[in-house]
Amino acid sequence: MPTYTYQSAPGLRVRITNFRGSAQEFAEALAEDCRADHGVEPNVRVWHGDGPVTKPPAATAR
Repeated sequence: MPTYTYQSAPGLRVRITNFRGSAQEFAEALAEDCRADHGVEPNVRVWHGDGPVTKPPAATAR
């Protein structure tokens, strides 16, 4: 299972977690949860290994 580094929105803590899906699937799942969990508009960034795998914003709320 890949390990991703991510930031759900600017100003939020950069975190690390495992996720079974692709980086883009992970970014989209984060965006869905971000507004409810943090009360901010998501602007997701996701990294895997040494470099970014998504360009900001990787996903925003629908």
